[in-house]
Amino acid sequence: MENFEKILLFHFEKYPLMKPVDAVKLCYQSAFGCGHLVKNEEFALSMLKNELENTTRDFDAQLFEPIGGGYVRIDLHKAKAVKIPEEKICEVFIKSANSGEKTELEPKIEILKKLSKEGRTPFSEKELLEYLFGYSGEMVSHSEKYKTEYRPAYRVILEKLAEELQ
Repeated sequence: MENFEKILLFHFEKYPLMKPVDAVKLCYQSAFGCGHLVKNEEFALSMLKNELENTTRDFDAQLFEPIGGGYVRIDLHKAKAVKIPEEKICEVFIKSANSGEKTELEPKIEILKKLSKEGRTPFSEKELLEYLFGYSGEMVSHSEKYKTEYRPAYRVILEKLAEELQ
Protein backbone atom coordinates (compact mmCIF):
# COMPACT_ATOMS: atom_id res chain seq x y z
CA MET A 1 0.00 0.00 0.00
CA GLU A 2 3.03 2.29 0.32
CA ASN A 3 2.98 2.44 -3.48
CA PHE A 4 -0.61 3.70 -3.43
CA GLU A 5 0.43 6.64 -1.24
CA LYS A 6 2.91 7.62 -3.97
CA ILE A 7 0.18 7.30 -6.60
CA LEU A 8 -2.14 9.58 -4.63
CA LEU A 9 0.64 12.15 -4.17
CA PHE A 10 1.42 11.99 -7.90
CA HIS A 11 -2.24 12.73 -8.71
CA PHE A 12 -2.45 15.54 -6.13
CA GLU A 13 0.58 17.20 -7.72
CA LYS A 14 -0.69 16.75 -11.26
CA TYR A 15 -4.29 17.73 -10.42
CA PRO A 16 -4.06 20.29 -7.58
CA LEU A 17 -7.76 21.17 -7.89
CA MET A 18 -8.92 17.66 -6.96
CA LYS A 19 -11.86 17.44 -4.59
CA PRO A 20 -12.52 14.58 -2.16
CA VAL A 21 -14.83 12.90 -4.69
CA ASP A 22 -12.00 12.82 -7.27
CA ALA A 23 -9.61 11.20 -4.80
CA VAL A 24 -12.24 8.66 -3.76
CA LYS A 25 -12.88 7.88 -7.44
CA LEU A 26 -9.16 7.20 -7.83
CA CYS A 27 -9.25 4.89 -4.79
CA TYR A 28 -12.28 3.09 -6.21
CA GLN A 29 -10.72 2.62 -9.65
CA SER A 30 -7.50 1.37 -8.09
CA ALA A 31 -9.48 -1.21 -6.13
CA PHE A 32 -12.00 -2.29 -8.77
CA GLY A 33 -10.74 -1.13 -12.16
CA CYS A 34 -13.51 0.36 -14.24
CA GLY A 35 -15.95 -0.91 -11.65
CA HIS A 36 -18.25 -3.02 -13.77
CA LEU A 37 -18.39 -5.81 -16.31
CA VAL A 38 -18.90 -4.89 -19.93
CA LYS A 39 -21.84 -6.91 -21.15
CA ASN A 40 -22.53 -5.12 -24.42
CA GLU A 41 -19.38 -4.72 -26.50
CA GLU A 42 -21.15 -2.77 -29.28
CA PHE A 43 -22.42 -0.23 -26.76
CA ALA A 44 -18.96 0.08 -25.19
CA LEU A 45 -17.41 0.75 -28.60
CA SER A 46 -20.15 3.23 -29.48
CA MET A 47 -19.56 5.15 -26.22
CA LEU A 48 -15.80 5.15 -26.83
CA LYS A 49 -16.19 6.40 -30.42
CA ASN A 50 -18.49 9.18 -29.23
CA GLU A 51 -16.04 10.24 -26.54
CA LEU A 52 -13.12 10.19 -28.97
CA GLU A 53 -15.07 12.34 -31.45
CA ASN A 54 -15.54 14.94 -28.73
CA THR A 55 -11.96 14.76 -27.49
CA THR A 56 -9.18 17.03 -28.66
CA ARG A 57 -5.79 15.65 -29.60
CA ASP A 58 -3.08 16.23 -27.05
CA PHE A 59 0.42 15.20 -28.02
CA ASP A 60 1.79 16.37 -24.65
CA ALA A 61 -0.45 14.17 -22.51
CA GLN A 62 0.90 11.05 -20.87
CA LEU A 63 -0.60 7.99 -22.60
CA PHE A 64 -0.83 5.91 -19.42
CA GLU A 65 -1.33 7.20 -15.90
CA PRO A 66 -0.79 4.84 -12.95
CA ILE A 67 -3.69 4.45 -10.52
CA GLY A 68 -2.50 1.42 -8.53
CA GLY A 69 -3.99 -2.00 -8.03
CA GLY A 70 -2.53 -3.20 -11.34
CA TYR A 71 -4.50 -0.59 -13.32
CA VAL A 72 -3.71 2.47 -15.42
CA ARG A 73 -5.83 5.12 -17.09
CA ILE A 74 -5.27 5.40 -20.83
CA ASP A 75 -5.67 9.06 -21.81
CA LEU A 76 -7.99 9.31 -24.82
CA HIS A 77 -6.61 12.73 -25.80
CA LYS A 78 -3.17 11.18 -26.30
CA ALA A 79 -4.58 7.95 -27.79
CA LYS A 80 -6.36 10.05 -30.42
CA ALA A 81 -3.20 12.06 -31.09
CA VAL A 82 -1.09 8.95 -31.70
CA LYS A 83 -3.91 7.23 -33.61
CA ILE A 84 -4.48 4.14 -31.51
CA PRO A 85 -7.45 2.37 -33.14
CA GLU A 86 -10.63 2.76 -31.12
CA GLU A 87 -11.45 -0.92 -31.62
CA LYS A 88 -8.14 -1.86 -29.99
CA ILE A 89 -8.73 0.46 -27.03
CA CYS A 90 -12.20 -1.00 -26.57
CA GLU A 91 -10.90 -4.57 -26.79
CA VAL A 92 -8.33 -3.97 -24.04
CA PHE A 93 -10.89 -2.08 -21.94
CA ILE A 94 -13.35 -4.98 -22.17
CA LYS A 95 -10.66 -7.54 -21.31
CA SER A 96 -9.67 -5.41 -18.33
CA ALA A 97 -13.23 -4.88 -17.13
CA ASN A 98 -14.12 -8.54 -17.34
CA SER A 99 -10.96 -10.01 -15.86
CA GLY A 100 -9.44 -7.44 -13.54
CA GLU A 101 -8.06 -8.10 -10.11
CA LYS A 102 -10.27 -6.73 -7.37
CA THR A 103 -8.67 -5.41 -4.20
CA GLU A 104 -10.06 -3.80 -1.10
CA LEU A 105 -11.23 -0.21 -1.20
CA GLU A 106 -11.04 0.52 2.54
CA PRO A 107 -7.22 0.34 2.90
CA LYS A 108 -6.89 2.84 0.05
CA ILE A 109 -9.40 5.18 1.69
CA GLU A 110 -7.39 4.88 4.93
CA ILE A 111 -4.24 6.01 3.10
CA LEU A 112 -6.21 8.94 1.68
CA LYS A 113 -7.42 9.83 5.20
CA LYS A 114 -3.84 9.67 6.52
CA LEU A 115 -2.55 12.00 3.81
CA SER A 116 -5.44 14.36 4.45
CA LYS A 117 -4.75 14.42 8.18
CA GLU A 118 -1.09 15.22 7.39
CA GLY A 119 -2.20 18.13 5.19
CA ARG A 120 -0.84 16.51 2.01
CA THR A 121 -4.06 16.62 -0.02
CA PRO A 122 -5.46 19.52 -2.07
CA PHE A 123 -8.48 19.57 0.26
CA SER A 124 -8.83 19.65 4.02
CA GLU A 125 -9.29 16.68 6.31
CA LYS A 126 -12.67 18.14 7.28
CA GLU A 127 -13.79 18.24 3.62
CA LEU A 128 -12.74 14.63 3.12
CA LEU A 129 -14.43 13.36 6.27
CA GLU A 130 -17.64 15.23 5.41
CA TYR A 131 -17.60 13.67 1.94
CA LEU A 132 -16.88 10.18 3.27
CA PHE A 133 -19.72 10.46 5.80
CA GLY A 134 -22.21 10.28 2.93
CA TYR A 135 -20.21 8.03 0.62
CA SER A 136 -21.91 4.71 -0.19
CA GLY A 137 -18.89 2.80 -1.50
CA GLU A 138 -20.05 2.98 -5.12
CA MET A 139 -18.44 4.35 -8.28
CA VAL A 140 -18.70 8.15 -8.44
CA SER A 141 -18.21 10.80 -11.12
CA HIS A 142 -15.49 13.42 -11.09
CA SER A 143 -16.29 16.78 -9.55
CA GLU A 144 -17.46 19.55 -11.88
CA LYS A 145 -14.25 21.46 -11.09
CA TYR A 146 -12.13 18.47 -12.13
CA LYS A 147 -14.14 17.99 -15.33
CA THR A 148 -13.86 21.66 -16.26
CA GLU A 149 -10.18 22.08 -15.44
CA TYR A 150 -8.74 18.75 -16.60
CA ARG A 151 -11.18 17.48 -19.26
CA PRO A 152 -10.80 13.83 -18.18
CA ALA A 153 -11.21 11.38 -21.03
CA TYR A 154 -9.82 7.96 -20.29
CA ARG A 155 -10.49 4.28 -19.87
CA VAL A 156 -9.25 2.20 -16.96
CA ILE A 157 -7.33 -0.83 -18.14
CA LEU A 158 -5.09 -3.48 -16.64
CA GLU A 159 -1.50 -2.26 -16.59
CA LYS A 160 -0.30 -5.63 -17.95
CA LEU A 161 -2.45 -5.09 -21.08
CA ALA A 162 -1.20 -1.55 -21.75
CA GLU A 163 1.59 -2.83 -24.00
CA GLU A 164 -1.06 -4.06 -26.44
CA LEU A 165 -1.86 -0.40 -27.15
CA GLN A 166 1.67 0.86 -27.82
